[in-house]
Amino acid sequence: EEEKKMRAQEIVALADTIKVLNDDDALELFKKTLPSSSASFVQMQASTSALRAQADAMLAQARAQLSPGQGRQRVDFISLALRGRKVGFEKIITLIDELVATLKKEQTDDDHKKEY
Repeated sequence: EEEKKMRAQEIVALADTIKVLNDDDALELFKKTLPSSSASFVQMQASTSALRAQADAMLAQARAQLSPGQGRQRVDFISLALRGRKVGFEKIITLIDELVATLKKEQTDDDHKKEY
């Protein structure tokens, strides 16, 4: 009996909610919250070389402000790493993944091998 009353109240509340959401005032409010056609997002894309050049320029500025004893060598080292052709470790990571897979396979083979 109590559950039937609760269920009926829930149905009435859902019907009221749907009625409010379908109302014209709700539609107007919804339209106001959406950005107009004049306000839109611009997708920007930057290449890796452009980002490297920007970082290198910032490092050059930082290097110019530092004296030799203030960590100038660190800035030079970072700049050198950015200018290098092979900055990523993709090949090494691939080799490590292959090695791990091979070791797992060998371990399962060893586990299944009968003891003599």
